[in-house]
Amino acid sequence: MYQNNLLAQIIGLIAISLWTLSIQNKRQYKILFLQAVANLMYAIEYFLLGAISAASMNFISCIRCFLFSLKRKNNEDIPQFWLIFFLFSLLLLGILSFKDYLSLIPIVITIFYTIASYMKNSNWIRIVLLVAAFIWIYYNYVVGAYVGIIGNLLEIISGIVSLIRFRNIKKFRT
Repeated sequence: MYQNNLLAQIIGLIAISLWTLSIQNKRQYKILFLQAVANLMYAIEYFLLGAISAASMNFISCIRCFLFSLKRKNNEDIPQFWLIFFLFSLLLLGILSFKDYLSLIPIVITIFYTIASYMKNSNWIRIVLLVAAFIWIYYNYVVGAYVGIIGNLLEIISGIVSLIRFRNIKKFRT
């Protein structure tokens, strides 16, 4: 058990680094690509900690971020079908992995992430990430992802810095 926990914390550190770096990118496709890799790391971390709901949400998010990043890199619109597909997948996995009220946290947050990453304006992603980071602090504490709490604090700082840095906080067009 201890080895899984230690490995989970190390993988969490890698995920934190990628996630924090993602927020500082100006181009949405770079944000989404780095988040795809970070989500994969988070899926592994949560799986090792036995937080199956969070692991499944992060696995779906990994796929979503990767596909969305490819579309954004080519300056293509993301078909609405993909948004519906991922929302349905998240709801289905959420129902299958539901244990208690705590398992609702990653489900709800991931649904909001999915909607924000569908929008063209990267600031929506940053705002959702910022708000969600506060909620993740509670979740990570309860499931034992203690390194994740540090990551959430870094994510909050990075989110604020990126909003100031890109100075587009008032431009929230979809």
